[in-house]
Amino acid sequence: MLLEYSLVQGLLGALLLAPTTVATPYSRNHRRRDEYVWPTEVADQAHDSSWPDFVNKTTRWSTYEPPSFNEVFLPENVEDLSIGLKYLSGAGKTFLAKSGGHGYSPTLHAIQDAVMINLENFDYVTVNEDLSVTLGTGAKFSELVEVVGNAGRELTVGACPCVGAMGAMLGGGLGRFQGLHGLTSDALRSARVALWNGTIVEASADVNQDLFWGLRGAGQNFGVVIDAIFETYAATNGGQQYSSDMTFSADKLEAVFDVTNQLLSDGLDPALALAIAIGSNPVTLEPLILVNVVYPGPEEKGQEYARLYSNFSDSMTEQMTAWTNLANVALPSVVISGCPTGNQHNQYSIMTKDLKTEHFREALESYRSFVQQHPTANNSVIFIETFGQAGIKAFPDDFSAFPHRNQFDNAVVFSMTYADVSVAEDADAWALQWRDHFAQPEVSGYDKMVIYQNYAHDDEPLSALYGYDGWRHERLSALKKSYDPQGLFNGYHAVPADLAGWS
Repeated sequence: MLLEYSLVQGLLGALLLAPTTVATPYSRNHRRRDEYVWPTEVADQAHDSSWPDFVNKTTRWSTYEPPSFNEVFLPENVEDLSIGLKYLSGAGKTFLAKSGGHGYSPTLHAIQDAVMINLENFDYVTVNEDLSVTLGTGAKFSELVEVVGNAGRELTVGACPCVGAMGAMLGGGLGRFQGLHGLTSDALRSARVALWNGTIVEASADVNQDLFWGLRGAGQNFGVVIDAIFETYAATNGGQQYSSDMTFSADKLEAVFDVTNQLLSDGLDPALALAIAIGSNPVTLEPLILVNVVYPGPEEKGQEYARLYSNFSDSMTEQMTAWTNLANVALPSVVISGCPTGNQHNQYSIMTKDLKTEHFREALESYRSFVQQHPTANNSVIFIETFGQAGIKAFPDDFSAFPHRNQFDNAVVFSMTYADVSVAEDADAWALQWRDHFAQPEVSGYDKMVIYQNYAHDDEPLSALYGYDGWRHERLSALKKSYDPQGLFNGYHAVPADLAGWS
């Protein structure tokens, strides 16, 4: 029922690989045949669960509280997508569009026995003559970075290369370059969108401006984005970035956060990106801390920042690398290991202004106890992303549907990962407890709960995701009524059509 969101994931250690299936050619013999008949033009692109490649084409990143599917539709072009949407909405069939497939919100569990619209055939990235980039909705961040970077350009992207780029943009799009260029969505020039009835519309600053506003922060509510054009920027430092990974024992937590808080209090360098992961040693189950420092500038300046931490680290690696290779060297044990599909991922998160050391000490000790009591959940992690703010704040508050331009300092994620489902209930309770703890104003530093929509769960007030201002509620609800009058895109943090539905 929606274009799925993507998000940046912080996951520690090796994850279990999902069973691999070999792709097979499409077959007419596996089309679903019931009282509803797919239009002839697209019938060969629709398959039921008896198709040999069905599992491969419908498996998503997380299996926690997942949607379920009894058909999959793989449109080959825009016309096919339009025909398919018109048929599905007319037949009253529930559907979910999949771009990257990394959306993990339990709100998706409401989508059952649905048709997955798999958008893998819209996997394209092209740099245009004016140095903008056209992005197909099926492309991953890794593909976007490769094409844009090889053209000597850059834009804000998430840290995880296997996340769908378009889905991440629809929720805002945080990333290491946000201090320089703003969010991924801030670079959006225009988008082509397929509406619920198959109508194709364009949204930009010149046409359908209301939809253009809503796509940037709440975009999954209004239709299926087919492709979009983004601004790009000249590569910083010739595309070369300094990256350093460091490890620390648990007793160094106070020192790690003291350094981080000093950098924040001094005013974080817009180009500096910090990531902190609290995880566990897979053998001893003792907590350990990882810190990644990325600086797209001179090596000496990057080293200057890293040395603030490395003076008391247990280990350190550092290198200059091309932006196109950064995802392979910056915290690879955390980021790359989070890419395999088909595992249980349950995450809660909170945005904070402050990183109060004493509260992270309490969380680490609680994490230690939890992992020792539930060793099969030792891949779970507390992950903190601290990126520059200047680029986000350079845009006015009403620039887009993204609501957090002055409340986006630190993303704190409690990511519970496990294969043993017997720990699911305890893992959920633990993460929820600590999300709520850090959401308290005296801990977070914000007056109200602030949630980055791409990292949201399903229990937060919608205002925490989309903003507390009444004018935002009015504008978003009006868009919902206009572009999704039947509520067919309600499966992922749905904007209510009526103001009474806001929480």
